[in-house]
Amino acid sequence: MLDSLLIKNFRALEHLEVPQLGRVNLLVGKNNAGKSSVLEALRLYAGCAQRPLLEAIAQEHDEPWALGEADDALPFQALFTGRQFPAVDGVRIEIGSAKDARRKLTIEHVFLQETEGQSDNGLVVRRQIISKAQLPEALYEASPALQVVKGERTLPPMLLATAGPRLRSFLQESGLVELCGWVPTRFIAKDELAQDWDKVALTVDEEVFKRALRIVVPELEDLAFVSDSDSRSASLRSSPDSRLYRSRPSRSAKVKLAGLPSPVPLSSMGDGIQRVLQLTLKLLAAKGGFLLIDEFENGLHYSVQEKLWQLIFELSEQLDVQVFATTHSWDCIESFTKVAVARTQTEGVLLRLGRSVRTSDHGKVIATVFDEAALHNITQTDVEVR
Repeated sequence: MLDSLLIKNFRALEHLEVPQLGRVNLLVGKNNAGKSSVLEALRLYAGCAQRPLLEAIAQEHDEPWALGEADDALPFQALFTGRQFPAVDGVRIEIGSAKDARRKLTIEHVFLQETEGQSDNGLVVRRQIISKAQLPEALYEASPALQVVKGERTLPPMLLATAGPRLRSFLQESGLVELCGWVPTRFIAKDELAQDWDKVALTVDEEVFKRALRIVVPELEDLAFVSDSDSRSASLRSSPDSRLYRSRPSRSAKVKLAGLPSPVPLSSMGDGIQRVLQLTLKLLAAKGGFLLIDEFENGLHYSVQEKLWQLIFELSEQLDVQVFATTHSWDCIESFTKVAVARTQTEGVLLRLGRSVRTSDHGKVIATVFDEAALHNITQTDVEVR
């Protein structure tokens, strides 16, 4: 769990420092204050900024993710402040604890130069990072890359021109990749949720999951993910011939309700229960890691938000999950505040992001921390914190 947060040179967050975090953290602020960027930075931190994750984030923003995709645009440069790679060495994206350098991820744009040499086994090609000051003389001999460092581990440079090796399994074994549940504003694909359900079904977590759904639908008795007989999604067969495909049925959730003879599609019951399903499955799948929720209140009536926050506070402590959520809703802030003040054994922190009015700060994004004592004052005085 992160005790504090430092984000530097990432998108609009030139230098954001949060001195205190809780087990459950709610980010508030105006549009373009950087709330979603904080969640995105935490996704990179947890996922060790590996190529598939970088590509997914770039595609979510319609940003270049491969060389040659757009004129004069390099993949992933939009992640850096100013949407350009730094022109000098040593300017890195930094994400992690503000107090512990061992819990920090850095991403630096570098250039690799290839040199050929002889070894006992024959000709070898060596790559070394060269200073940007040596450009443009060595430009045609150098390849742009990203250098990722997490804690004390420096990963192999990631060439922008090629996908490079997939290191996720190795990084998971080494502890560098941490579990991270990601709940975006849009609905998550049914098959992805089905895979998360498979990890919960027939375990002690299954009843916890159903308890969460009953917050919205009290008459729910049971749930299952079943194959859609009329819907098939194609996936590429593991074969050197890319023309060969294997089709597999898609899966969707159906629920058994008290008083009804047959199951009904969960998707027919409104956005609220679908949102609770996503939040709970991703929380249960993130044991020992992070849960990131963009716009917590999406699809949720204000009357159920307090009960859902109570469950999230309870489960985050039991499962050792650190939660970060964003909101625009005062109802969400109010329900979070009530639960955070009442549940003293689990620390809840409200973070307000906004632009500094100081001339010396040049309008950079700063954070104001409301811990449990400050949250108690909010509930007593009805202070506007958005």
